[in-house]
Amino acid sequence: MQTEEILAPQMNYLGKRLAYYSALIGTLMLITNLISDSFFLMIIGAVFTLGAAIVNLFVLAIILIELICDQTSWRNTVATIICMLLNIPLVIIYLLIISYFNS
Repeated sequence: MQTEEILAPQMNYLGKRLAYYSALIGTLMLITNLISDSFFLMIIGAVFTLGAAIVNLFVLAIILIELICDQTSWRNTVATIICMLLNIPLVIIYLLIISYFNS
C-alpha cells in the first residue's frame, strides 16, 4: 500500500515567502531611513508599503479562496494566513517609529 503525501498548496509557500520578504525589505528600509533621515527614502518606503499591501492582499485573497475550496491542508493554510497578517502590526509599529523620529 502506497502512502500519498498531501502537499501544501503552492500559494501557501508563496504567501509565507511574500510575508517574509515584505517584512525584511520593510525593516531594511526603516533602518536605512532612520540612519540617513532622507525624505526620498521615506517616499520610497511609502510607495513600497502601498505596493506590498496590494500584492499581499491579492495573495491573501487567493489563499483564503483555496482554504474555502480545499480544506485538506487547512493547518498549513491558516499558518500562512497568520504569517501574512503579522505584517499589519509590524507596519503600524514602523509608522509609529517613523512619526516619532520625524516629528
